[in-house]
Amino acid sequence: MTNNAVLLWTPDETQQAIINLHSGCHLVLAPPGCGKTQILAERICLALKQGRKAEDMLCLTFTNRAARGMRERIERQVADRTAEDIFVGNVHRFCSRYLYDNHVVAADSAIIDDDTVISIIAMYLNEDEQRVNADFDRRRAYSQVMFFSHLMYELKHNFPRELRTHPECMTRDDVAVLRELCRLQGKTFGVEAVCDIYEHNDFYTDLSFSPDFQPQLRHQAQDTLYKMRYAHAYEAYKRQNSLLDFEDLLQYTYTTLVQCKDSKHYSWIQIDEVQDLNRLQLAIIDKLWGRADGADDRAAPLCSSNDTSSAPVMMYLGDEQQAIFSFMGAKMATLELLKTRCTGNVHHLGINHRSPRALVNLLNTYAIQQLGSDKELLPVPAGDAEEGCEDDFALVASADIIAEYRDVAEHARRLYEQFTDQTTAVIVNSNQDADRVSEMLTAIGCDHFKVSGSDLFAAPEIKLLLAHIGVLGSEHNFLAWSRIMQGFKVCETHATARKFVHQLEIRALSPADFLGDDATPYVQRFIQVFEKKDIVVFDTETTGLCVFDDDIIQIAAEKIRQGRTIARFSVYIETNKPIPERLGDIVNPIIEERRHHRLYTHEEALRSFISFAGEGILLAHNAAFDYHIMNFNLKRYLPDVDWATRFPVCFDSLKLIRLLRSDLKAFKLKLLLKELGLKGENSHLADDDVNATVSLVKYCYEQGKLCLESQNEYLKRQTTIDRIEKLRARYGQYFQRDTARLYDREPLPHGVPALVDVMREFYHNIVEEGWIHAVSKADYVFRFLAADVIHAATEPSLIEQLEHHALEINTFKEADLCSSKTIEERIFVSTIHKAKGLEFDNVIVFDAVDGRIPNFYHVNTPSLLAEDARKLYVAMSRSKRRLFIYYNEKREPSRFLRGIMDK
Repeated sequence: MTNNAVLLWTPDETQQAIINLHSGCHLVLAPPGCGKTQILAERICLALKQGRKAEDMLCLTFTNRAARGMRERIERQVADRTAEDIFVGNVHRFCSRYLYDNHVVAADSAIIDDDTVISIIAMYLNEDEQRVNADFDRRRAYSQVMFFSHLMYELKHNFPRELRTHPECMTRDDVAVLRELCRLQGKTFGVEAVCDIYEHNDFYTDLSFSPDFQPQLRHQAQDTLYKMRYAHAYEAYKRQNSLLDFEDLLQYTYTTLVQCKDSKHYSWIQIDEVQDLNRLQLAIIDKLWGRADGADDRAAPLCSSNDTSSAPVMMYLGDEQQAIFSFMGAKMATLELLKTRCTGNVHHLGINHRSPRALVNLLNTYAIQQLGSDKELLPVPAGDAEEGCEDDFALVASADIIAEYRDVAEHARRLYEQFTDQTTAVIVNSNQDADRVSEMLTAIGCDHFKVSGSDLFAAPEIKLLLAHIGVLGSEHNFLAWSRIMQGFKVCETHATARKFVHQLEIRALSPADFLGDDATPYVQRFIQVFEKKDIVVFDTETTGLCVFDDDIIQIAAEKIRQGRTIARFSVYIETNKPIPERLGDIVNPIIEERRHHRLYTHEEALRSFISFAGEGILLAHNAAFDYHIMNFNLKRYLPDVDWATRFPVCFDSLKLIRLLRSDLKAFKLKLLLKELGLKGENSHLADDDVNATVSLVKYCYEQGKLCLESQNEYLKRQTTIDRIEKLRARYGQYFQRDTARLYDREPLPHGVPALVDVMREFYHNIVEEGWIHAVSKADYVFRFLAADVIHAATEPSLIEQLEHHALEINTFKEADLCSSKTIEERIFVSTIHKAKGLEFDNVIVFDAVDGRIPNFYHVNTPSLLAEDARKLYVAMSRSKRRLFIYYNEKREPSRFLRGIMDK
């Protein structure tokens, strides 16, 4: 959709009614094609115009793609930068931010993906992780281990039964074993007893071999205790290495919200695709709402409020006909719960603005006959909708499955050739089908984009690119360094790589220590300087946070010699730039201070500081900011002095404390003073902040001395020496080359973003050197980031792009590329689950036969049978214009099609 189309969009009556809701608890049921995306963005824009505070608003989406589209729409419609303070993203991403911002987890904690989970458990079981990944049954067994560790957390923290995400991982057989162990110990079976077994596995394993243990349970006991042993080991490993999996994000957030009654609440919340949330996610959202003290009394009392800027409002949006994620813990019962909660406030979007009448009627017929939908609640075609051609909808038979692959590929090609400005998707039920359809399309010469199986962004080669970006953005990225160690064969396996990085970390060492010209560890260099040279601890106050453009308005410094202050410095500086009146929740104190001090010109102040620093070595807290804003201020106001040449070294107390105390949950100066019991005040005045930093510097010196013996012993080991040499030889050049580019703002040819240029060059280098195989889709990633994610004109430097996008890039999925403006292919192949949320002009549903849709193993389980019916609905409703459903004559067409076959 173009910008003009967005601006000219006019909501229909049912859409406008939803947009106007500003108080109460509401459920909006929105079938495909009813304009839900526009409504979500319009509601945000209207709320801001009505005076709603952005920091009190929360917009939760199911996918990053939806969040990005919504953010772009809001930015186009909201003139100022107010909307930047609204969180727009999925629940897991919100929980991640919540845990870090509220110092619940260590600041250097890393979030692991499914592959890393398997790698950790495989390490304990001494199994090859690649073989495990290729074996469905072993992957499932590993999942049960992970699920059991989560269940034990839920039991220990008294989660209500309905919030336990995977209670089925404790089977009836497991319960029988646990009951028997309790009987032998004379304990009552319950949470306390189960937790005791979990914590003392060896004792209970021995007990299971005792003569009094029921022999018929002995074999099962080994399986149960085996599962518990490795669940416990997995949990301990994460704790020791400050790692979090996706379920941890939810569990820790919920526990924190329950325990901290004064946590921030949001008075305005909207949640998209609510049918895909599990009960724990819903409970977290309940706790975040402004009336999170109870759910039952929310709906009615709030609806009478006329205050559009502050009245609590909760809006859930979803479609029960598209609930297909039960394997992730989502249940249909969630929507039933919300319907009860929102009694009297359940709304339906009633007009399909996307499709011709015939297609809308076809989908409605299916929904009524197979999904039990109420005809009165289904959407009608828009008044100006086309009728639709008879040839645009067909149930098509192929002779057999082999013929069906070719028939579908040929049909996709015909649509491609006939409708030159339209997209076509072949939607399949399995990854194997996707591969074979893709092979057939390739065989007949059809370019296409396949979204199935292993995700492009999860490929080891792409992960290595992202790891390089990760360490450029943060030298303390544990997982990124581990991937680099394994990717460049510094360590042979992911497990040994993580162990090596951990061994460095516990000794206050970083891999970055060994990649510069001086391979002396950072902490040791600091100690040498502290003991032998003068250190100039300095701080700046500025007009903003942009090192390139903002002015310094105060410089303060203390010169210390072996920890003793020998001189102090402070100047206030004139500026024509606006000074922020507030710093977060407090009044900016420098505004008042400037009234009582002489204001120096930029040149006078900068020269005075350089003279004061003399031959001293610079140090600042978060030196990356202070050092570089000084550099760019000198370029503007004192161009005859080369800052980097005059002061080539600047230590960072933030880096030091992160190395020395990686266990801390926050590294802001104010919090460090409190946590470590240090003297000083973080008042946001440079002289006070310098004094506080001096206290921290002394602390770092004392802590650093305690590490020296351990560091030196470890660095003398031959294994360590060999690994460091490999790291320097194989990766050092890339790290040095690209860190040197961080603050370069010179535009690149053709407007290529610096981050993309770095990734692309790094990719080609390591392919050429043989560290990775070429990835056929790698260029899709580069083009996607350049066109859809990074705005080189407004964030030209590599450091700006890393700060704004490094975390986001690590959350992308291959399906995000489908809506990219850079995708030239017009034929797509996708599984049903990955196609959800996407739409195409033409859809071909592949092999809709009984035994597959529905699955043979689901026919006797009503809930799974119903979900399979919804899966087929999701596949069909991806179409905007034309729909073709294929089956092969060797099998019966899906029973779900019987009601619409005549149509």
